[in-house]
Amino acid sequence: MYIFRTIFLLLWEINAIIMEPFFLSFSSPLSLQTIIYGSIAIVLLLWQFYIDKFYYLRTIRYRKQAENKEPADKDTLPPASVIVYANDNAESLRRNIPELFGQEYPDFEVIVVDDASTDDTPEVLQGLASRYPHLYSTKVPADACALSRRKLALTLGIKAAKNDCLLLLDATCRPASPLWLRNMMRHFAEGADIVLGYSRTDVPTGFACLYKAFDRLLFSLRYLSCAVCGCPYMGEGTNLAYRKSLFFEHKGFSRTLNLCYGDDDLFINEVATGENTRVEISPDSFVTVESDDFDTLWRIQKMRYFFTLPYLHHRKQALFAGEQAAVYLFYGAVAALMASGIHYPTVILWGLLLLVLRGVLQGIVFRKLLQAFDTPQMGLRVLLFELVRPLVNGCFRLSAWRRREDNKTWRSMKI
Repeated sequence: MYIFRTIFLLLWEINAIIMEPFFLSFSSPLSLQTIIYGSIAIVLLLWQFYIDKFYYLRTIRYRKQAENKEPADKDTLPPASVIVYANDNAESLRRNIPELFGQEYPDFEVIVVDDASTDDTPEVLQGLASRYPHLYSTKVPADACALSRRKLALTLGIKAAKNDCLLLLDATCRPASPLWLRNMMRHFAEGADIVLGYSRTDVPTGFACLYKAFDRLLFSLRYLSCAVCGCPYMGEGTNLAYRKSLFFEHKGFSRTLNLCYGDDDLFINEVATGENTRVEISPDSFVTVESDDFDTLWRIQKMRYFFTLPYLHHRKQALFAGEQAAVYLFYGAVAALMASGIHYPTVILWGLLLLVLRGVLQGIVFRKLLQAFDTPQMGLRVLLFELVRPLVNGCFRLSAWRRREDNKTWRSMKI
């Protein structure tokens, strides 16, 4: 009886402290300011939920639907050419070329384009060629200047390919499964011209590394989710497939030869449509980008993206810019709500409830996304990462603007 009495008294106190003021607040006059701030906070919360549900979480639903489809018939899979870009990647080639030739695929070749490597890449390729008869290689001259070396290397590899369906990788990329090539190529059997894949990076432990992993995931989710929604605007050459005929029909990289960076992303931005583009994000289709220095790799990728960003055009740019702004506006609106209703305990509770609700929603959403895309779990740290990310991006954007001339090929010209 004592226990029941204690519980009853506790519930009575909770009712007196919280519930009664909560219901009384509906009859208490609130200032117009408080109502406006509360309404803004709720609208921004719903806006974030819309982005999460109809863009980010949609990629997971898309993947589940694709996994339920019947696997492609072996006879319908087209011959494929895998083009590998290498620059001082002898050890990566030694590890990853056998993985490529371990693919369960009926007809494919691998072409390695050596961008004037100064390590023992040529010797490694020569040794591998004796083991794998369908391995071919070509080389970019060391004295090539006044142009983008990567664009030249990819063009040489594409010209050397004997098949129409191409799959582009870096030498540091390792397929997640022997079914990687089959999963990427099956879309060409259905009439696609472009297939966007997902590439991940092994993430070291540490708070800063987790932030960078979060940043990479969000970056990939944006262009993949837009493609799923029928608005593709870019792709990454670490796991990207398209037709050779499409490349030459649109004159390859000819429109961006004046830029050092922006090869596959700008090419896809130019030629991709909702009708000719597919997304492949099954776990078997992932590739892992190996790196001994994750921090340097992340910084290079960020700078290259912000060098290229002014030339990327897509309808969803304002949507994601609004999403970043909404993070700050939401917290600002909640803070203003609580400050304007400082004499109303229930208004404070409403503000806290909105913060908790957003934390729970974002925690659930990103837990699913991190798990689906094989990224370490971060818990509620994603809320802090969301606040930091626009500031970090702003620093990179400013740095890229100040160094914008470094993205011009004439800067590399030898005189």
